[in-house]
Formats: sequence, structure tokens, C-alpha cells
Amino acid sequence: MLKEKIETKVIAAIKKAIENGELGELKESPETVAVDLPKNPDHGDRVISIAMKLTKEAKVPPRNIAQAISDNIDQEGITAIDIAGPGFINLKFDWETLEEIVTEINNLGSGYAQLNETNKPEPELKSILLEYVSANPTGDLHLGHGRQAVLGSALANLLKKAGYKVHNEFYINDAGAQIEKLGKSCKAAVLINEGLMAEADYDDENCYPLDSMNEFITKDYYQAKLNSTDYQAIPETDYATLARLKFLDAQKEILEKARVVFEKWYSEKENLHINGKVAAACNKLLEKDMAYEEDGALWFKAKEFGDERDRVLKKQDGKFTYLAADLAYHQDKLERGFDRLINLWGADHHGQIAGMKGILEAAGEDSSKLEVVLMQMVSLAKNGQEVKMSKRSGDIVTISDLIDEVGLDAFRYFLVESQASNRVVFDLELAKKQDKDNPVYYIQYAHARCSSIIRNITEERMNSSTQELEAPILSKEELEAWQKDFKTNSKLFATKFEDLNEQELKSTKQLILFLAQYPDIIFDAALNRAPNKLAHYLKELASLFHQFYTHNRVISEDKELIKARLSLVSATKTILKDGLDILAISAPERM
Repeated sequence: MLKEKIETKVIAAIKKAIENGELGELKESPETVAVDLPKNPDHGDRVISIAMKLTKEAKVPPRNIAQAISDNIDQEGITAIDIAGPGFINLKFDWETLEEIVTEINNLGSGYAQLNETNKPEPELKSILLEYVSANPTGDLHLGHGRQAVLGSALANLLKKAGYKVHNEFYINDAGAQIEKLGKSCKAAVLINEGLMAEADYDDENCYPLDSMNEFITKDYYQAKLNSTDYQAIPETDYATLARLKFLDAQKEILEKARVVFEKWYSEKENLHINGKVAAACNKLLEKDMAYEEDGALWFKAKEFGDERDRVLKKQDGKFTYLAADLAYHQDKLERGFDRLINLWGADHHGQIAGMKGILEAAGEDSSKLEVVLMQMVSLAKNGQEVKMSKRSGDIVTISDLIDEVGLDAFRYFLVESQASNRVVFDLELAKKQDKDNPVYYIQYAHARCSSIIRNITEERMNSSTQELEAPILSKEELEAWQKDFKTNSKLFATKFEDLNEQELKSTKQLILFLAQYPDIIFDAALNRAPNKLAHYLKELASLFHQFYTHNRVISEDKELIKARLSLVSATKTILKDGLDILAISAPERM
């Protein structure tokens, strides 16, 4: 790939300059060199800034270092080298180099930019457990859960593209006070429905909304699931089990609708409490003198790990706290052999990170294996004003509500395009637009346009002058032969792009060089846990393709020119499709 080729050339040039005594006190070349797109494409095709980083060790001015590198670099494939500013090295490439990029993409297809054990961002990491959403099974999934779901699933796909083994997990919070509250709410809703209790007696303050209970816990459902019709006598724990299963099924259904799939749904109650893992984790802290008993409760010595106060693990009533269960859960994750645990949490959990890492250290675990990505809130806007939108409750927005309103692809894109730590204002009107102002529509239209161009080559055309149908430019067999040639023939551009006008040349070259940036985007986005970087890349790629299409007529009477440009259209389509697949957004063939 282009970056690796240039990096290899620059490192070799530095080594040669060191051997020639041209780099002062510098003894060794760096292991890696940044190869970037210049801010102004007129300055070059790639820019190298290593000279400024080496000047302190070499004790040589950066422009002198840049000159030494330029003098010693292998210039095969490079048509011009320019030193700018304090020591930036700007490179320009010949058409053969650009042709090789397009050919490589067409040859590798979705395998282009697929990283592996040797070139992924953190080679020492083998497997990652990614935990996100993890909502209580006590109601519908709201917009905050939606952002977690979209970012988590996109990040999982991105990390897989970057060469990691990734396991998606949903932690079911099905133990504790919220489940007791669920049982009470469900029983009351059933009693009201059966005429055994007045609706006015429903405890709104200590129960979940009655509307949500009535929507999910219908008469047909609870009559089929309960073993008795003596609804008063049935304990609240049975009602809790009944409601938990219903809400969990509803959550699974809406997450699948949102293209979010988990390899494991991990029950807190079954996996941690019933089998005694929470109790065992607390006993281990006692054995290590990291916990103590006082006033009938069990306390973790959190202050010794930088917390403002010690934290309760087991309350006076004998019930374990969330912290105790979280410790047992993370120990279980590590026991399953994962190298890195990545949790996606709401920003309101910021204060819990230090405590979680501290209790892991206290238990003898490596807390550096835990990584938390914090996400800010989401709000809705319409015509520049924040709004509330809910078809049922009047105070929350569910995932289902928003998907129905704007469509699944817009739902996913608008929730993934911003950095996790940034608050999202979801523009409802923009998300529903079908024009270039809507970024997801703009990207999808670029893919559909690529598909249309390729498809139209084998279809009859209307002559604009005679208004008569003309024969296709190629038969389907000829197009298939061309597409095979795109994968191996890196000489398609050489004879056809020598006489391009300035706009044709610039738009063609910019598109190719930006396609070559795709592996770097995958690397950087995976390293920084930032699928938003990929979303922005696809938006810019769509823009560059539309510019290319404006200035370069793909279908013409010149078959060789068609072939050359069609190979670039094919490569662009490949990258757009691959990027959209990672974000779990559809790539339509027609729009």
C-alpha cells in the first residue's frame, strides 16, 4: 500500500544519510514515519514531516535534514520532491504509482485495508470483549441506548477490519432493586387489567410507567406464561421473571432491527449471583485485606486507590451492590481470556472508572486491560430548535420511534458521525432530506452513481440528437473481461491521462490519492476507537467522487478512456461499500 511504500523509502533514505554522515548526531533511523495528505493538494501528493522530529537528536536544522532525506530517497515512482516551510517534504507521484493504487483496490476488493496480526494498531492485542448497551430489562430502549448500540456495533466491525478478534456482549442487569421494582410494577399492571385493583392505586412513584407495562405485558402474554389465574397469590418474583423475558425479547428485536447483533447476552443473575461469583469476588478482597466489615456491611477500601470514600460491597440486608457485581463480571471477562475489555458507558458514569480500575487492582487483576469509552447525550432538533418526540410515553424517545421517523440508515449515520465524547444534536429534518445536504444520502448516492455508471455500459442508450436507442457500448461478457483486467492491469491510465485538462487531472488525482488513504483511516479510527473518523472519510470520498464525475465524462466514444475511468469508478465503489458495511449502513445499487 502507498503509505508503507513511502515509509520504507523514507526510512531507507534516513539510514543512508546517517551512513553518509549527513544527519549530525543521529545514530538510528525511526521505526515509523508519518505519511500524510497535504492540506493543500497543489503542494504535493503526500507530505513527510519527520525532519522536525529528528532535529533535536540530530542537532541539525530541520530543512537540512529534509534535504538529506530528499537527496538519498529512492525516486522511483516520484516525479518531484519539494522542501517547504521549516522542513516539510512534499512528494508528487507518477501515473504508474497512482495506477497501482487503483489496481490494488480492484484486485483485493473488500480485503483492501484489511489489517492483520503484524500491521494492526496494537499487535500485542489478540482478542477484545466489547460490552455496550447493557440496559436494564425493565423497559424500552431509548435514544441514549441507541447511540451506544450504533457506536458499539460500528466499533466492533471496525476493530475486526483492523485485525482483531472481537466479541460483542450485552450485560443483562437482571438482579437487584430494579428487578424487584419490575416485579411490583408487572403484578400491579396485571391486577388492574384483571379488575382486581384500581388504576388510581398504581404506585407511580415506585413503579415503572403503567403504559409501558400495558404495552408489553398483554393479557394473552401473561395468561400463557403464568401457571395460575390466582393473580393475587402469584409472588412478585414470578412477575419479575415474566416481565424480564418480555422486555428482553423486545430489546433483542429492536436491536436486530437496528443491525446490532451480540454474540452473548450475559445474565448477571444466572452467571454471577446464582453460582456465587459475586460472593467469591468479595471474599477474595477480604483475604487480601482490601475489604472490611463494619456496621453489618462489607466495605471496599476504595480510599486506598484514590477514591473519596470507601464503597459498600454488601449492604446490611445482605444484598450485594453494583460495584460487587461489576467486580465479579470483569473478573469473569478476564478469566475467559480476553486481552482488552472495552466498555461503552454514558458520560454520567465518568466517576466510576477510577473506582472500577481500583477494585480490579485490589483483586489482583491488571486494570490496564479495562478501557472505557464515554458517550455524551443525544437530543433532537427540528428547524434549529430542540424538540421532544415520542409516540407513546411523551417524555422519552425510543430507538424504534426514531428509526420509524428518519429511516435506519440515517439513524445509524447521524449517531456515529460525531466523536463519542461530543454531545449529539440529531437534526430530524436533515436526516430525512434526500439531497446533498444529508451526508448519508450523499454517500449512498455516490455508491449508487458508481453502480449506475457500471450498469449503463451494457445497456442501450438514448441518442440525445436523434432520440433513438443505440446499442450498448459493451456486452456483459466484455464488461466482465474488463473487470478482470482492472484487477491486474496497472497500465490503464498511462496513455489516456497524459492529455487531461487541469480540472480533469486534479479531480482524478485527488480521488485516487484519497482512496489510498483508506487503510490509514481504518488504522487511525480503530486505534482511537473512533468510527466517526470513517463516517467523515466516506463523506469526503463521496464529495471527491462527485467532483470527479462532474469533470470527467466516463461514458464516451473512446473505449480505452472509458476503461481507464471505469476502473477508478469500480475502485471507488469498492471502498464506499466496504466503509458503509463497517458502519452497518446499506449501499444501494439504485436511488
